[in-house]
Amino acid sequence: PKGAFDRILESYGGDNNASTHQDLTFYYEEVPSNAVPVALWLDADRVGALEVSASSVRNQIEVVKEEKRLRVDNKPYGPLLDLEIASGTFSNWSNAHPVIGSAEDLDASGLDDVRAFFKSYYAPSNAVMAVVGDVDPAEVRRWVTELFGSLPSRPKPAAPDTSEPESGPGRRFEVKDAQAKLPALALSWKGMPERGSADFRALVLLGRALFEGKNSRLFQELVKNSQAAVELSGGLGFPVSDTSDYKAPGLFGVFVIHKAERKPEEVRALLLAQLARLAAQGLSAAELVRVKTKLRSDWILEQQTSLGRAQKLLMAALLDGDPEAANGLDKYLAVSNEDIKRAAAKYLKSDLANTFVLIPGGAQ
Repeated sequence: PKGAFDRILESYGGDNNASTHQDLTFYYEEVPSNAVPVALWLDADRVGALEVSASSVRNQIEVVKEEKRLRVDNKPYGPLLDLEIASGTFSNWSNAHPVIGSAEDLDASGLDDVRAFFKSYYAPSNAVMAVVGDVDPAEVRRWVTELFGSLPSRPKPAAPDTSEPESGPGRRFEVKDAQAKLPALALSWKGMPERGSADFRALVLLGRALFEGKNSRLFQELVKNSQAAVELSGGLGFPVSDTSDYKAPGLFGVFVIHKAERKPEEVRALLLAQLARLAAQGLSAAELVRVKTKLRSDWILEQQTSLGRAQKLLMAALLDGDPEAANGLDKYLAVSNEDIKRAAAKYLKSDLANTFVLIPGGAQ
C-alpha cells in the first residue's frame, strides 16, 4: 500500500532515502539491529513485486520537474554547473546528458517506460548490498538468501557505451544566467584516468591541494593575493561527480565566481599559471603533508557511522569491482610529489581546457 514502506520502517525508529548518481542509484535504510529482517523483507518485496500506476508516475514526474526548477534552473550558477559544463566537455550523449534529464525527457516518459526500466535494471543480478552494524553476518546471509533467493533471475543489463573521442583543442562557451549576480569562469578537461589508478589518486590529491580550505593554492592566489575571486571549487570529477562516485570517463573541473571588475581572461590566466606551476614544481613538502593528513582524517570520519561504512563498501564493490578498495587509504598516502607533477602535466594542459564564461543577469 502507498506509504507502507516508510510507515513500517519509522515504526521501528528507522529512516530511508535514495539518491541518483551518474552511474548508480543508492538506496539505504537505517534501522535498529532487531529490525534488519524487516528492512530486508521490505527491500525484497519492492524489488520482487513493485506496484506502480500511471498516476504515481505522473506524480513523480512533477516532483522531479520541481526539483530541477529548484536545484538547477532557478539556482544561481545551477545551469552552468549541472548542465553546461558536462554538455560542453563531453561528446558522448551518455556522458553529456544530465542525470536529472530535461522537462522534455520527463514529459515523454510513461508507465511503460518505468516498468521496462525497472524490469531491466532492478534485478538482483544488477544490485550490490551491504549490511553494516551490530549483526551476525551468518544470520544476515541466511535472511538475504531466504528473502531474495526466490526472486526471478534476470540477465544483467549491458552497460552503455560511454567511450569518448580523444580530447581536442579546448573550446570556449558563453552562458547567460539571469539568477547570478557576479560573473563566473569554469574550466574543464576530459580524458581523466581510470578510477583506482595511480594517476587517479594523484589527481585526487592535486584537486584537494588546489581547492580545499583557505590554505589551498587557488584560495591563496585568487582570493587572498590577487583578490580576483570570491568563491571557488573544483577537482577530479567536478561538477558531475565527486571522487567517491567517480567513474571514467570523467572530467576535472574548476569553477570560480569572480569580481565584476576582473575580466574572465585575467582569471583564466591566473588559474592556468597555477596549474603550470604545479606541473613544473609540484607541491611543497608541507603542502603534501597537509593534503594527505586531511585526506586521512576525512577517510576515517566518513566511516564513523554504519551508513558511511556501508556506502564506502558499496562504492568500492560497484565502481572499483572490489570491496577491499574501501581499505585503500595507504595507496593515497603513498602518492609522491613526482606523481602529482606527472599527472598535472599529463591531464591539465592549458590548450585542452574548455572555458565557460558566465555572464550574470541578476546584478542590480
